[in-house]
Amino acid sequence: MNSIKILAISTLISLTGCTTGQLYYVDAQGNNILGCDVEFVGLPSVDKYAVEYALSLCAKSIVKKGNTINDTHLLSVDTSIPDAPCGKAWTHPIAKKQFKDGYLSSKEYGYIVAHIDLGMAVLNECT
Repeated sequence: MNSIKILAISTLISLTGCTTGQLYYVDAQGNNILGCDVEFVGLPSVDKYAVEYALSLCAKSIVKKGNTINDTHLLSVDTSIPDAPCGKAWTHPIAKKQFKDGYLSSKEYGYIVAHIDLGMAVLNECT
């Protein structure tokens, strides 16, 4: 019976996607330090972009503080995202609907997911 429970739990864990990423930087003394450790759980095809977005923002912040990173491609990532619908801020339900309706690419959706999770979503006051 225990082996059935373990198999069921293992199967459940394997069905839920988890995408992670880490970014190390080198400080002024030459120490290699973990700067960011991110994880997104959902659709792997979208979450890889959420990880890229979060690590890119992290990389830019680290370099701005005078440190060095090895993964310099993160510095050139365009982290702009589409505006939320007028009068709204990005939320997970709004982004999910926009994605399912075909208004957002996987990359845009992933970036928006990270944007929301990082607490960066603000009201889009359209004029």
